[in-house]
Amino acid sequence: MMHCTLIGDHSVLIDFSKSKNALKKIHELSRLLFASKPEWAAEIVPGLDSLVIQLQYPTADTIQTREQAFADLEKLGNQLEKLNSSKTYPAKIHHIQVCYHPDLGLDLLDIAKACKLSLEETINLHKSHLYTVDILGFMPGFAYFSGLDPKLSLPRLASPRPSVPKGSVAIAELQTAIYPRATPGGWNIIGRSPNSLFDIEHNPPGLFMAGDQMQIEEISLDAFQKLDEKNRSKEIIRPLDEDQIKGSIEVLQAGTFSSIQDNPRSGLSHWAVGPGGACDLSSLHLANALVGNPLDAAAIEMTSTGPSLLFHETTCVAWVGAHCDGMVNGQRIPGNRPVWLNKGTILKFSSLNPGFRAVLAIGGGLSLPNILGRVGSHISADIGPKRLEKGNLLLMKDPKAALNSPFLKSLYKEDALPCFPKWHIRSPFIPTSEITKVHCLAGPHLSLLPAKERELFWSTLWTVSNQSNRMGVRLQSDFKLKKDLPGIPSQAITFGTVQFPPSQEPIVMLAEHQTTGGYPRLAEVIRSDLTKLVQVKPGNKVQLVAIDLEEADRLNAEALKLQESTINSIETIIQSGGNS
Repeated sequence: MMHCTLIGDHSVLIDFSKSKNALKKIHELSRLLFASKPEWAAEIVPGLDSLVIQLQYPTADTIQTREQAFADLEKLGNQLEKLNSSKTYPAKIHHIQVCYHPDLGLDLLDIAKACKLSLEETINLHKSHLYTVDILGFMPGFAYFSGLDPKLSLPRLASPRPSVPKGSVAIAELQTAIYPRATPGGWNIIGRSPNSLFDIEHNPPGLFMAGDQMQIEEISLDAFQKLDEKNRSKEIIRPLDEDQIKGSIEVLQAGTFSSIQDNPRSGLSHWAVGPGGACDLSSLHLANALVGNPLDAAAIEMTSTGPSLLFHETTCVAWVGAHCDGMVNGQRIPGNRPVWLNKGTILKFSSLNPGFRAVLAIGGGLSLPNILGRVGSHISADIGPKRLEKGNLLLMKDPKAALNSPFLKSLYKEDALPCFPKWHIRSPFIPTSEITKVHCLAGPHLSLLPAKERELFWSTLWTVSNQSNRMGVRLQSDFKLKKDLPGIPSQAITFGTVQFPPSQEPIVMLAEHQTTGGYPRLAEVIRSDLTKLVQVKPGNKVQLVAIDLEEADRLNAEALKLQESTINSIETIIQSGGNS
């Protein structure tokens, strides 16, 4: 029987570590889940000896959703047992073209020398095996293949390359892999493939899924060059419509780190595409509600300091999150409310303090290409628009859309812009004390710590490191273990997972986290406290506070109720014709 446990308040882990043929069972169960598509399953991510399913809660009844998930998994487990006693699914086999010319196989000569083989023997050993995708991770479309001949087993490069060319076929230990795009990397490059492994314009975007197999077909350098040219993906360039110039926003200064964000991209983690999206979803939804947008409309996420923006059309904006004032011609404008700006206005922001991130919604939304179901940026996965830079021009969908709201229309005073109401809403979270207490559930590997060090882990005051970003918050302190924790077989991680790497500086995953990780996970931040996590800035103090599942459910339900009630109040006001 399968062993299922809950991780944090967000996922179910199915442990196959004690099973024979663990990976085979994981891949087969994944296929069963993708075929049945249960309502409670948000992300289905195979690991090396586990399968993690991130839960989504269709109703407010979290307990019922979990019970349903465990009941459905028990049925699927029984199906899996029957499958294993009969025929199994045939694996999908992909035929991949590889050129082994030394101009492309940058380490081919060194590989042959290190393995004491001729070039021909090295190439034949690599191309003649049937490879199986164990898991995906590292970057979108990056598959880890088992099946490498032990004669080709080599350690990773002592010093990783700053840039590995797209399509590079590489080996390390007993695995082979193909880099879907150019990136730094430390594997030994044996050849190159012209085939496209991950394409954001395709559905599905990835070629390989866990459990698929690969057969290599050797091609010449000439054939590689022709196919590579043919398969080269074209940049998505949005033509600038001259008629829309007036409906645009010009970036005069970009701020510390500003990007376009909307809701996460869901259901893509098995292609190694993490959900991403706005770090502070609650602030995104509130800011959009204030200007009458759909709650998930794309907006500008500002970090530490906001951008300086020139509006080429009159529009309504709102910013919510960390405390900051807008500035127009020396006039300070408070946030957390709708603000009408005149055409030709330059909007600047004071530093974000307290807090670290705020979301600026634009009435009517921004006009951007839809990529994999969303328009926002996933910077680490190189999906969607890049971070904002000086000189960027953002096109607005409908700058006059806010006039459809009776309240926002009554607020608009053409001869008195900028104008805004006296009332404001509260941000979901702004740090108000020297120490931000973040509620967590114990992680599945916390028991690796001795009892005394476990207590110390929870009582430690952590300092947020300068190395934090949208992928994760790195924490520093005097907390040190006498003995390093062992690594774990790679498994799915999520927003709020607290990993403990050999540096002994915990990393708390944020919106752009990798989909899998091999560090022990000591804690899992509860969903409602993710807003706290994204508002702490480098130098701030954080304490991780252990609670149980019942308390987590209570805090999550309270936060959800407050968010829904605030959005309902905003929608009631802006649909009314009341005065400001």
